Amino acid sequence: MSHITKIVSGAAVLILTLSAVDVRADDSGPLGHAAPIVFENANESLGISGMSAGNAAWGDYNNDGWVDVTDGGNLWRNEGGRKFVKVQRAGPTDGSWIDFDNDGWLDYYAWQSGRLFRNKGDGTFEDVSDRIPERPMSNSRGAAWGDYNNDGYLDVYVGGYETPGYQPDALYLSEEARAFKFIDLPHEKNRPARGVTAADYDNDGDVDIYVSNYRLEPNLLWQNDGKGGFTDVGVQARVDGDKPLGAWGHTIGSSWGDLDNDGDIDLFAGNFSHPPAYQDRPKFYENLGAEQAYAFSDHQLAGVRWQESYAHPALGDFDNDGYLDLFFTCVYSGDKPVLYRNNGNWTFSEVTGESKVHLSNTYQGAWADFDNDGDLDLLTGGVINRNPGNGHHWLKVKLDGGTAMNRDAIGAIARVHVGGHVIARHVESTTGEGNQNDMTLHFGLGRHDQPVKMIITWPNGDEQEITTPVDRLVKVAHE
Repeated sequence: MSHITKIVSGAAVLILTLSAVDVRADDSGPLGHAAPIVFENANESLGISGMSAGNAAWGDYNNDGWVDVTDGGNLWRNEGGRKFVKVQRAGPTDGSWIDFDNDGWLDYYAWQSGRLFRNKGDGTFEDVSDRIPERPMSNSRGAAWGDYNNDGYLDVYVGGYETPGYQPDALYLSEEARAFKFIDLPHEKNRPARGVTAADYDNDGDVDIYVSNYRLEPNLLWQNDGKGGFTDVGVQARVDGDKPLGAWGHTIGSSWGDLDNDGDIDLFAGNFSHPPAYQDRPKFYENLGAEQAYAFSDHQLAGVRWQESYAHPALGDFDNDGYLDLFFTCVYSGDKPVLYRNNGNWTFSEVTGESKVHLSNTYQGAWADFDNDGDLDLLTGGVINRNPGNGHHWLKVKLDGGTAMNRDAIGAIARVHVGGHVIARHVESTTGEGNQNDMTLHFGLGRHDQPVKMIITWPNGDEQEITTPVDRLVKVAHE
């Protein structure tokens, strides 16, 4: 592999350069829109019985090439995309998959209890919770992993909720995976955190953190200085939330993603909001880029209809047209989760009915291509919804940073050049409120069927260039 000029320091960047195509913000999507997707309830055909509706976390824990999943307590092993077998409890409760010790095996962190389980590589896990100091919070609803000080090892930010008093958040920096060091954050006050999500929104090579706070409290945007030091810039960036008539929102979960295909990472804030207008509604925040100091513009609901009990959002390009779509859960009786297709012009069209996604009130929702056919499937409400596809082309990329850096490439940004658009994707440990999409990078390519060139910038500054055909999984290891 060739090493070329560094693009972004401290973050892996993948660039796919495509030939010029017709890019339109209408029903055809950026690369061509086909017939509507009709999902299938796949539980019976996959031999699944009794799957829980707790938080979902997708990850290939046994390295067999088929992504497995936890459902909030149980670990389900994917056997060739044909069936799932419940093999054990992955941990006490909800959690996420991360390779905290860079040994090539996904470990499991149960953020609700603070327990850390090391994958021994033989299908079993070792409890190594004593590596993380005692937590200052007694209740947590989510955590986000990232290499916050750019030393090559994953760190973790844990949100504190309430019991009933508001609990503090906490940051733990890894000491080469042997132990974690507690870092006291410069909080103005404790606030009830729900979802915690991370992304390099300002393109400076380090991972920043967004904290979704409940109880009509403002949200936090922790800007990283590259050494694990954070400053809350939520007000300056205009993503703390609105206080129109006296209250911010009840934000349960938020999701980062390039929603307008300009190459910058945007943000969706998933606000639960009671009927009075003084409470902040869900909203789409557009990242205005370097010229506007990476502040955000509020597009509010962008065509998504309001419901009172919206809870957890998950972004994914389910129709492979190049635009990130929105799945958004609800939790009150009378409200229903929704699936919205991104039109590409900061409007969204509801396709909940025609898609036939299984709907139940839940906090569960996460995307993964469990059957390796190139399109994203959805786990929600204890049901795996199989995506039959629509003929669009695709590419999946799995990055392996080796042992000299963050092996998961969490915090990576992927940019796809399509005509005048630049589509960005990023690797993250969690989305919304404590759910986890598969960390494999996924690109819908629409009608484009020609080979693409990839330029990969690794967190240590090395870059590699390859060209690959589409409609396949590409594994790229650092050399």
